[in-house]
Amino acid sequence: MSKQDAQAEAIRQAVNKLKQVDLAVRCAALKLPAPVDGRLKLRAFGTDFELTTDAFELVNSKTGAPAKEGDRILILHLLLCDLPLTPSDELITFRDFPGGAFYLEPFLSRTVKPLVKRYGNRLDDLKVAMSRFDFQPLEHGDFSARIHAIGCLYVTLIYRLGDDEFPAEAELFFNMPVKRAFCAEDAAVLAGRICFGLF
Repeated sequence: MSKQDAQAEAIRQAVNKLKQVDLAVRCAALKLPAPVDGRLKLRAFGTDFELTTDAFELVNSKTGAPAKEGDRILILHLLLCDLPLTPSDELITFRDFPGGAFYLEPFLSRTVKPLVKRYGNRLDDLKVAMSRFDFQPLEHGDFSARIHAIGCLYVTLIYRLGDDEFPAEAELFFNMPVKRAFCAEDAAVLAGRICFGLF
């Protein structure tokens, strides 16, 4: 199955399940805005989106353009979470997800390794790229930031410059609600969305 077909199937399954969900109740539990007039307005990945509550189509609020399929899937999968989410600053790693330790190397290859390869010691360029997201600078490593994903889900990036002995490196952390909302695969997609969104 191609990536496009897999995404289409993931969307189909999510939409079918969400048609049985009381979205007003679900959004309240997930700390998302309440739907109004058949639309759910929310901010994700530094962009304002609107999600229709009938066909679950996701569009950019400013341009009306359809969102990336990956963004739509992550938002739909968040709405499928039937556990209440509480904002939290407690951080976990990908290893903390079920199966995360087994899939750690593929996770790194899809997230921080390409990011470090792209930026190396060009920290100023990375900081410029960060403006694509809503983020809060932190004081870890040579640069760090708490990056807003969706709702109360955040990813923390810690970046360390290289020297004569060691190359530049980066680490990603999730806040605890990500583990409550997402499986390891969705968490990897979320992290990849952040990292490649900086390209």
